[in-house]
Amino acid sequence: MSVRLLDGVFSEGFETLIALVRDGRFTTELADRIRGKDGLNRAFGALYREFFPTEEPVRPIPPVDDTKNPYELPLEVQLAALWRANDEEGWGIEEEVFARLAETAPAWPKGRLAFRSFRIRFGEGDEGVARTFEAHAKRVNTVFGAKFWRWDFLLSGKHPFEGNPVDRLRLLIGNHTHKPVVEWVTFDLDANRERQSITAVRGPKSLADELFVFAWMFTDYVRDINYETNPGLFAGGYELNVPERGDDPWQYVPCVDWYRDDAEVRLSASWRSDDNSGYSVPVLRE
Repeated sequence: MSVRLLDGVFSEGFETLIALVRDGRFTTELADRIRGKDGLNRAFGALYREFFPTEEPVRPIPPVDDTKNPYELPLEVQLAALWRANDEEGWGIEEEVFARLAETAPAWPKGRLAFRSFRIRFGEGDEGVARTFEAHAKRVNTVFGAKFWRWDFLLSGKHPFEGNPVDRLRLLIGNHTHKPVVEWVTFDLDANRERQSITAVRGPKSLADELFVFAWMFTDYVRDINYETNPGLFAGGYELNVPERGDDPWQYVPCVDWYRDDAEVRLSASWRSDDNSGYSVPVLRE
């Protein structure tokens, strides 16, 4: 019988560690991998998945086929998803818009991570940018329900900081370009994974609000984000201002990712210097 040297978490953790390293399956190679980059987080993640499984099982990594997009949706399914969102969220999109979309849908683009989706914008200028972002963030929340998380500082419009209203979210190409529209777009989610920074690769064709439309429409992809075959996604067409962090203004870029341990979609942000190849910076196709 082991003797506890100290009460509480330290003693219990020490005894658990002894039990693990005495097991014949615990090798030097395994120890080196755990001590390596992000190894401890992966080890704890595996333990939590085994002993505290989530209600929603972790989805297996899908097989890679560069010739076909496994998430392709028929035109009718996409229009039905938009119809439902319009009805449930009260967006007020008229029937003739749906008729126009049905007649003008482009062919599904080629490529395993090429998608056909929508640009859906409400209002103009600064007010429109905030209204559009909040509409789609709310829809993502509606679709994922309890499996949704949003960073406290991922804000739009003006919010106070040190007693003054401060702009929080803007389009990279300027808020003056924001006009109300409902139209088709196509884009490549696998773009710009190998980069020195987001700043180095983003431009006028980088996704902004279109990425959050994608998140509520293509939920299977979001749940399959594994940062290998399916990258997390930066909305490089947006700039985010977070003065609470003490950085220079407009340093952050919103993103969509999937936290596998909690089976949870996350709307977050990272620095514009981010070079993590587990995330892409998608761009619109011609």
